[in-house]
Amino acid sequence: MTADTVDNVLLITYDSLRYDTWKQMQPSLTSGPKLERAGVSFDQAFATGPGTTPSFPGMLSGTLPLSYDGLGPLTDDRPRVAMELRERGFTTAGFHSNPFLSTHFNYDVGFDEFKDYQNPMMGVATKIFPRGIEINNPKLERIDDAINLTGLLKSAYRRVSGKARPYVGADVITDDAVAWLEDADSPFFCWAHYMDVHHPCYPPAEYRERFGVEHIDVETVSDLYSMLLDDSTTLTDEQIEEMRALYRAAIVYVDSQIDRLVQTLKSAGKFENTLVVLTSDHGELFGEYGKYGKPERMYDELVQVPLVVVNGPAATESASSELVSLLDLPPLFHEATGVAVPSEYEGQSLASEPREHVIAEHEVRGDPIVGVRSQDWLYEIDQLRDETRVTEIQSNREVSSLTQTEEESIADIKWIAEQRINRIGSSAESIGEPQLDHDVEARLEDLGYR
Repeated sequence: MTADTVDNVLLITYDSLRYDTWKQMQPSLTSGPKLERAGVSFDQAFATGPGTTPSFPGMLSGTLPLSYDGLGPLTDDRPRVAMELRERGFTTAGFHSNPFLSTHFNYDVGFDEFKDYQNPMMGVATKIFPRGIEINNPKLERIDDAINLTGLLKSAYRRVSGKARPYVGADVITDDAVAWLEDADSPFFCWAHYMDVHHPCYPPAEYRERFGVEHIDVETVSDLYSMLLDDSTTLTDEQIEEMRALYRAAIVYVDSQIDRLVQTLKSAGKFENTLVVLTSDHGELFGEYGKYGKPERMYDELVQVPLVVVNGPAATESASSELVSLLDLPPLFHEATGVAVPSEYEGQSLASEPREHVIAEHEVRGDPIVGVRSQDWLYEIDQLRDETRVTEIQSNREVSSLTQTEEESIADIKWIAEQRINRIGSSAESIGEPQLDHDVEARLEDLGYR
């Protein structure tokens, strides 16, 4: 470590946390405001897509999601932050329970310690086995293959206690990350990802009580979320407000767990020597544009995310009001620790000239959607719906007929979007999803993905 660098990196990510809600909730939070005071908070940070699968390639591989054969499992030729840092002497660890970030999708590559809690489903695990039922005995594995023991346990749990939560709680992620951090020697790269803000939101009772939704049980939450995605008109205004309240309660719960992580660094005397980055992979719609969840669009409500950087390079502060992409995080991890930035990364240094645009993209069954956003305009090419769209940022209105001046204003981002679509079409074909076991398929369904 020099006067301008740190030894360690701690990346903390929320799932589904939108920027505007997080900012509005600052008076109710503990860790978030502390980190903002200690570091730099970015006003215009954007994910590389409106969901987990198009967002995390930017954060953990430094590449746009539709590069390297598109969505699906990360291919071997994608760079990996964890691998790059491990090859330079860092100890690496990741803790999360999102199926799309699991070993099934090759996100474990480069991590010395990687817990994704994917075996088995978290039915019984959330109550009795909070870290999952580990079937690591060969005899038990054969029994499980023959009679689907874990599936039976899950079914029984649902009959007795309602619908199983499809992810481990923030306390489990924090317990395991804290235990690892307490033993980790510098330099290290640690990533902790929290699913609790992703629907179905069901934080502990004290947080539900704080937001007036203590009467809702876990099965009702899952049913409401399914109804919300299938046909939101079937829900009453009161039910939708309860969903919003559970979302906010989950944010406060995760914030309290993040505070535990940060306090662990401080107690160990590692905080000042660690780059701490707090962000989210994407947002969530709650009725805006008549939609809910995560449609394949590039609305600010979906791609603008919180971003707080503590103990970053001096240039970090000057970029706090500029456009920043989460694609820029991998270069930041390297620069903050004094490690050379790989040329394969597609992001840029926060010390570079301010961005004039950010790119977000997605893909459905081989049809890409690309959005390029400047300070004033969003231009989208949507091959899924076979249309292009232009949105004025300040008024948040979609413009169908542009003046000559407006045409000139969007010329650059239109050209960039067209170039990106052409590059995707000429160099990549989606390799799709891997063959997943029944537990992972079921968990994805419970999370609203299928």
